[in-house]
Amino acid sequence: QRVTARLRRRLAPRKTGRLDFRRTIRAAVPRGGVPFERHYRGRRPGAPDLVALCDLSASTAIATGFFLSVLTPATPYFRRVRLFGFVDRLVEIEFAEGQVRPAAPIDLMARSDFGRVLKDLVADQVAILGSDTVLLVLGDARNNRRPPRADLLATARARVRRLLWLNPDPPERWNSGDSVIATYARHADAVVACGTLAELDRALAAVVKL
Repeated sequence: QRVTARLRRRLAPRKTGRLDFRRTIRAAVPRGGVPFERHYRGRRPGAPDLVALCDLSASTAIATGFFLSVLTPATPYFRRVRLFGFVDRLVEIEFAEGQVRPAAPIDLMARSDFGRVLKDLVADQVAILGSDTVLLVLGDARNNRRPPRADLLATARARVRRLLWLNPDPPERWNSGDSVIATYARHADAVVACGTLAELDRALAAVVKL
């Protein structure tokens, strides 16, 4: 509910600032010149598109499910929403009745391959990445020592408004073992922890600010 309220406040028309006399008068013409509604200059930005890539591997599945359950009520406040799940390849998903519903089979026993996922994104879904798009990646960036292909993340970042990476791993574990989050962080506007309820709330607040 809090994230939905934040989105509603962000996208609502401003009621402060300089009065736009021209728009106010134009709107009053159909009412006989009586200005029932005032219009102000400098309105809030329009609703962005949202593209979310969600890690469905065993280590992050719980965090992803909870994130989607919180995000779903807020989707009407975005212009368009596209959800994708992945382990070693990218598949479009729906989230309904608390369940992830993939458009194609996902091998949940596969080893995570973020590089291949980014290749799928840039090769097959680049058309949905535009200047009004907020791109979210939820994943622990544990890539099983495979090529991270951060260059493809840079390509995606160059096309979108903002890129936010949500990491359910505790921050003290970032960049340990096979984690390559630092490599990806160079191309993200922010990397935010989301492994606890408090962290998830802060992460969703960051999404709204984008």
